Amino acid sequence: MKSTLHDIVKLILSFACVTGKCCAFHSIVLGHQQNNRTQRHRTLQSLIENNMPDDNTFRIGYVADVEGHWDYFLEYVQRSNVLYWEEHEGHNNNISTTTTNNCGITFQRLKLRPNTHFVYGGDSVDKGPGDIRLCRALVDLKKQYPDHVHLLVGNRDLNKIRFSSELSDDDMKRPIEDIKRPFWDSNAKSYKEHLEEVKQTHAATNSDCTLDDLNTKTERFRWMLKHTLGCPDTFEFRREEIAYLDKIYGSYPPTCETHESSPVPTVLHRTNDVDVDTTKVTDEDVVESFNYEINHSEGSLRQYLHHASIASIIGNTIFVHGAIDRLTMRFVPSKYSKFDLPTSPPPSFAEPSIDIADGMMIDDVHEWVQSLNEYLHDGLKDFESRPHWNEERTSRGGEALLAIQNRPSMWGRSVVCNSYADGGVVATDDAEEQRKQALRVAEEELNPLAFEGVASNVFDQAPADWLLAHGIKRIVVGHKPTGDCPAVLSSAYTGVEVCSVDTSFARRRDISTGEKSNRFGVNRGDAIALVEIAGSDCNYNRLEISGTLADGTEYSNTHPHIGNNEDAITGDSILGKKTVDGWWVKASVSDSYHLCRGKGRTVEYDTRIEEDVVVCHQLLKR
Repeated sequence: MKSTLHDIVKLILSFACVTGKCCAFHSIVLGHQQNNRTQRHRTLQSLIENNMPDDNTFRIGYVADVEGHWDYFLEYVQRSNVLYWEEHEGHNNNISTTTTNNCGITFQRLKLRPNTHFVYGGDSVDKGPGDIRLCRALVDLKKQYPDHVHLLVGNRDLNKIRFSSELSDDDMKRPIEDIKRPFWDSNAKSYKEHLEEVKQTHAATNSDCTLDDLNTKTERFRWMLKHTLGCPDTFEFRREEIAYLDKIYGSYPPTCETHESSPVPTVLHRTNDVDVDTTKVTDEDVVESFNYEINHSEGSLRQYLHHASIASIIGNTIFVHGAIDRLTMRFVPSKYSKFDLPTSPPPSFAEPSIDIADGMMIDDVHEWVQSLNEYLHDGLKDFESRPHWNEERTSRGGEALLAIQNRPSMWGRSVVCNSYADGGVVATDDAEEQRKQALRVAEEELNPLAFEGVASNVFDQAPADWLLAHGIKRIVVGHKPTGDCPAVLSSAYTGVEVCSVDTSFARRRDISTGEKSNRFGVNRGDAIALVEIAGSDCNYNRLEISGTLADGTEYSNTHPHIGNNEDAITGDSILGKKTVDGWWVKASVSDSYHLCRGKGRTVEYDTRIEEDVVVCHQLLKR
């Protein structure tokens, strides 16, 4: 098929640039006529349709960081080309017609389409009233399709094993003063400071209230959620879900027979219309629910962890919750790792050595993934065998799992919690400076806290070369928010495509989208992302991203193919690249591009027509 002169020039410039450290910039003078732009899109679309493999032959669906937003997950499934709901006849027959009609729900089972895989990228709980339903649905899907469904652990999944030991009857006897602020967050309140704050709120009605009076398991739990887990609203979310499940199933916890089905509204986004009485759910009921879901063998989160992995490989793509960087690549922590500031000396950050005292280094990527997953399962067995502290309070089961979800405990080597994202994109100049400073502080001051909040270097060629040597050409992660749509690094930069998918803080406060702005909560707003990998097989495929931006705009994008015959012109080669003036091209919308840049938690957006988008090309030196 013939290409336009514009396409040819653009392709030559892209592939002619071979650089060292810095990117090379090319200004391209493009035509401004609408009919030329339309013809380019038609040419590209025709080429894809006529020359590319049928995408229906293989597909991977991916979502992460749903964090208990059940409505969000329902919308995701409705859009998915991989998942679908199937009415669960047996269970519907066991529930009265009056109950289902009054609540506007049917009981359905989550299913997987033929010749597909599904990956849930971790962080299933905490930020919405659907923790239990989400975990149940995902676990049942995994049981139905064990080789085609991959559940990953995130920090929010793993850190809940703390509840067993830190809310035990013995631990509740500790002096209030002994319960310090979390070692990784100097800005958080200690338990005593929290109780003093609570006491002030009780002063008007009970001036004689003491800290000892307030020192209940409920208050300890609220403190943990707010000041050590970063989810102050989770307590009331769980109260809401308990009331909902009790209304739907007639009891909470529901019987094991109900675990195969999920209550799905007959009209999406109407779950709040179910009339439930949260006042009947006591504080003690809420605390006991969290205890049950992580400690009981049939608990939803316990089951999720039991069926999950730290990493998964499907063909040319590797999935982890956090990041694969120079520090995490090849590293498997010791099973004796502690959830605390490490006492061992820091590793060599510039060039990690094979000889390390706090773990092992594995050269083969597939063996590395296997060892990480064994680390998870060994840790879970340890947790199940001794969920509480020993008498000296120096050891508890699952300590190694708490360590791997905490960057300081790992000297910055957490594949679960390291992250590429900063300012809504996968790389910023500010993040680069912070990373350099953190490495200096960690080495010179022996301070592992320097790694908190540091972004990984997505341009680092070392991890890319390691992955490429073992046939891995794409990394897909979640964990840290990337604005109102996924952030992608084009494979043109290092040879490895990176896709960071967390849209949990997507709502834009600089625009007004009316009543729909809280569709998925005050943080998510209207945005939703569907990330899929499609192609002829698991080794020749392309990234397809679609969804809704924060302003309500729908988009659907295809990225270039990765695999054999990579020289073929497929997909939109501008996506996932940085412009000469520091913006990242994140999505194509109609006849324009959706751009983003930022710093830390601050994200800016811009819209430009194609002629105004001049990107920076950097090709891997072979």
